[in-house]
Amino acid sequence: MNKLNSDIRKIQFTGRSTYILSLPKKWIEEMNLKAGDHVSISRSSNNSLCITPEQDKRLQDSTNEVTTQVLIDEGPNTLKRKIVSMYLSGYNLINLKAKSARIQPIQREAVREVVRRSLIGTEIIADSSDIITIQVLLTLPELSVNTAVRRMFLIASSMHRDALVALKEKNYDIAMGVIRSDDEVDRFSLYILRNLVMATNNERVLQEIGLKNASDCLSYRVTVKSIERVADHASRIASKSMEIQSIIPPFITEKLEKLSNSALEVLTSAVEAFLRRDYNLADKIADKSDNVLIMEREIMLFLDSLENKDIDSHNINAGVKLILEDIRRTVEHASDIAESAMNQTVGEIIKVEKKVEN
Repeated sequence: MNKLNSDIRKIQFTGRSTYILSLPKKWIEEMNLKAGDHVSISRSSNNSLCITPEQDKRLQDSTNEVTTQVLIDEGPNTLKRKIVSMYLSGYNLINLKAKSARIQPIQREAVREVVRRSLIGTEIIADSSDIITIQVLLTLPELSVNTAVRRMFLIASSMHRDALVALKEKNYDIAMGVIRSDDEVDRFSLYILRNLVMATNNERVLQEIGLKNASDCLSYRVTVKSIERVADHASRIASKSMEIQSIIPPFITEKLEKLSNSALEVLTSAVEAFLRRDYNLADKIADKSDNVLIMEREIMLFLDSLENKDIDSHNINAGVKLILEDIRRTVEHASDIAESAMNQTVGEIIKVEKKVEN
């Protein structure tokens, strides 16, 4: 700690239940405070105290604004990535200002698309020829990180189930619905990651979004990215279901369904263990994952035996094997979530064990 910005003061007791801590006069003068002004006192997870002048707290709560120039030759995808980066950085008001005379039509459409498809709680509040303003309207308490993670999981698991239905029934509409749902999962992912970035820099934000420690942000990031990957694999299964031209025999789809259901059971247990901070439940995921992977290998061997008997089955089996890989990857991502749950809660388990010993 910088000694110029630290001081040691003695806590004094007055009355029956009040403790008083004096502040250095120099600090008060430098911060333009006076007797009677209000300050906000908060306790951090590491038991340190943070004293913030109310005027600074109001400033923190007010609009966090950024302005960036839009070049005339800036591609739409580049512009989208820039907007997402500013959103993830925690800005509440994003101004896109044309460096030349006007924002190009293709750039304007790119802004509208990224706001509509990728950014939760945002609206375009100003749209003129030379400037577009995006505002984040959703405040932190309205959608906690745990709630957003659960919604992500529900969408991703539903996508996985629907993808298998599309494969079994050769249903194009269901498959397209799965692929479109991937955008919704990505929107929740960006929203959560934005809040995690803000929480690592602000203890108050950490508490508002429902986390205990700053270190939890890393575990949540791993979990969010894992659920996002699960949705990606469901989308891939849906795409492959449309690419396989022949009807897959029922005795193969039944095996795929059984494997898929087992994979979703592992994923559900992993997410529940993470959200409930249940170390013991997370610890059991490894054995469940191994059982699913054994099932996947057995199906692979079964498909190989069919190819040896019937060369015509080669085209179907090639597509099915790719789908098996997506299901296997789903289980592996579930294992990553379970590992995050264990890393997040192992300290609590150690504390309980020490209490029992004592």
